[in-house]
Amino acid sequence: MAVRRQRDGGKWKGKEADRRRLLARSLPGGYAYVDLEEDLDDPALDEAVIRAGGRVIRSLYDFRGVPERLAERCRNLARGPAEIPKAAVMPGSTKDLPRLIDAYRQLESEEKILIGMGEFGLFSRILATKLGCFLTFCSVSETQAAAPGHLDPQKLVELYRFREQDRDTFLCGVIGQPIAHSRSPEFHNHGYEALGLNGVYIPFLVDDVPSFFRVAGLLDIRGFSVTMPHKQAVLPHLDERDGVLEKIGACNTVVRREGGGWFGTNTDVEGFLAPLAAEVPDLLKSETRATVIGAGGGARSVVYALRSRGIRPLIINRTIEKARALAELFDCEWSGFGGEGLARIRENSDLIVQATGVGMEPETEGDPLPDYRFSGAEVVYDLVYQPLVTVFRKRAQVAGCRTVSGLDMLFAQGAAQFEHYTGQAYPREALDHAK
Repeated sequence: MAVRRQRDGGKWKGKEADRRRLLARSLPGGYAYVDLEEDLDDPALDEAVIRAGGRVIRSLYDFRGVPERLAERCRNLARGPAEIPKAAVMPGSTKDLPRLIDAYRQLESEEKILIGMGEFGLFSRILATKLGCFLTFCSVSETQAAAPGHLDPQKLVELYRFREQDRDTFLCGVIGQPIAHSRSPEFHNHGYEALGLNGVYIPFLVDDVPSFFRVAGLLDIRGFSVTMPHKQAVLPHLDERDGVLEKIGACNTVVRREGGGWFGTNTDVEGFLAPLAAEVPDLLKSETRATVIGAGGGARSVVYALRSRGIRPLIINRTIEKARALAELFDCEWSGFGGEGLARIRENSDLIVQATGVGMEPETEGDPLPDYRFSGAEVVYDLVYQPLVTVFRKRAQVAGCRTVSGLDMLFAQGAAQFEHYTGQAYPREALDHAK
């Protein structure tokens, strides 16, 4: 039961005296813990909690960010040895996270509950045990969460294996903006479970890449996947790159080396080619006329993969300069949108690859080529997988085109990442569960 004031993130609109009386009347119900705010000065209520056999959780809330001297403020919350201090703060950016993580380190051996609210702080709820917290919080329904960033218990226990975590649990993850749509945690965590590995893979919403590398160091992250729009932004922070990454210039996989440096590679190439080799192998020949929509990090990997098979695709992008730059890098053709672009796509339509984020959740109504009419002869490959069938892919299917799912690419490139992070092949028995 929650009777939280609105200024503390709750829904109580009544008088404070009435709220206190309601709390006091509830104590005979046998609550083990009663969460009271730091400024609630009511010794009688505190004593009533103890007489009822419970413990007080003394809470600080800050919805403006991560305050300075957070560890010190947390220590000062408890009014006696029986109370458990709790601080719930709202990081507004990746830049706020090092300060939050520093508080965990300062309070490492002390009893506490320390929570980063919202999507930037999601890691703190999932990793409560690893971070030395007394407990974490969740809501029965994420759509009606009691506080920003609450997960439902089933996801916390089954997906993130909350009950199996301990201080030695290794950590991997995926960074992007947005990131809530990612299926990578399902894929990797089911793999860890199948192999009995003490690890967890979680999503990080990242709006500042340099700050995340600080976070990765502080949390001792073993490796992380990179999705839009950070595949090029991570490059300056890598200590070592392989040949594939040097040629593509877009990174989707970062791994910590034993010496502490960061190694970068790109598994999108093999991930992209694997579904085509399985479903339409005849397309992987130099005579194939192909179009790639987009000129970002994902498109770079796709173009490189196609060129490795002798295919010279047409690259189209709304920003013509980016299309030209990518085309010149890989000796391809390029165009913008509009009438000329549509005509050139029709000339290069054996394979059409959608390599932008258009149509991805939450903006699922987007279509990168609304004016293009499929003939039914095209093979259409949409890298977006959430939703599984985008507006673009649905139009292609209705026209009779063969289509390839971005989910197939996700799993293929994810299997290669899994081996980088764990040193083991992805277990085949986990794949059906992940799907």
